[in-house]
Amino acid sequence: MTETDESEFGLSRGSFKLADVEAQDLAKLTMILDQMAQQPAVQTLRRWALEQLAPTIGETAIDVGSGTGEDVVELAKLVGPTGRALGIEPSPALRAEATRRAEALDGAEAGPWAGPVGGGGAGRGPGTVRGAEVVGGAEAVPGAGAVRGAEADGGLAGVEFVDGFAGALPLGAGSVDVVRCERVLQHVADPAGAVADMARVLRPGGRIVLIDTDWATAIVHPADPAVLQRMVDLFLAESANPYSGRQLRGLLAGAGLEITGETAATWIERQEGARQGFASMMHLAALTAGVITKPEADAFAQGLAEAADRGAFHLSLTMYAVSARKPN
Repeated sequence: MTETDESEFGLSRGSFKLADVEAQDLAKLTMILDQMAQQPAVQTLRRWALEQLAPTIGETAIDVGSGTGEDVVELAKLVGPTGRALGIEPSPALRAEATRRAEALDGAEAGPWAGPVGGGGAGRGPGTVRGAEVVGGAEAVPGAGAVRGAEADGGLAGVEFVDGFAGALPLGAGSVDVVRCERVLQHVADPAGAVADMARVLRPGGRIVLIDTDWATAIVHPADPAVLQRMVDLFLAESANPYSGRQLRGLLAGAGLEITGETAATWIERQEGARQGFASMMHLAALTAGVITKPEADAFAQGLAEAADRGAFHLSLTMYAVSARKPN
């Protein structure tokens, strides 16, 4: 590997906090989200979450922090044309990307996305961003918007992308049957408040699944232990809630919900991850922040690349998932 040059990759000191969502680079963020979505551990936990949530025809399901929207589409397939699947996402760029992808899935034959906002049946598909609205009978949240359109014949029905964030959901109390929230709480400064708000919108008997990472479980090999510790310390300091995974059960119980299941999966990075993805960017952020030197950054990158060439690179991280229901 050549010498590290952070300007070549266009990387600067980043943030892992929800408050800085507007500053995120869309291309970089979607690349990372797409890479993570292909991880076997992520796919395993997503399948488990759907089994626990068991959405049924006609229900209202939400994905808090919906990103590029693929999980909202999956929820829409399960709740059917008489149900609603809402993706709640604070990033306008990600909402637009989610809309683009949903429209592409729908197919050209489905016709234009247009129609009334907020009705039953029709009026629930990707469309255009609109101003502050009332969703699900809730009072409008300042600045909240929705991405909606008409239900397309033969296409994806019930898909909506709404401007909002964990802790201030633009939904009425008791208006939702199913809540999923994946790898969001690690970015939230007040996770207890966020989960309490998810519990607020759940109907009695409603189901919820939280999925998140505990970054203290990360292992990277090979690396100089002292250099790696400084990089890890920076990442933990820049994250709003890096130990989120271990907190999920307590957060749900603290919100008055009944725990129904819990599991975990370990993300093991492929050998290619030494040159692309999270491991390949750690040293760049640390170098920009000044916690490691240029020679240390170069040595870290070269060491990972050489290890991958021998089939000896290792990066692992444990993710947790907990399900619960709201008492009747």
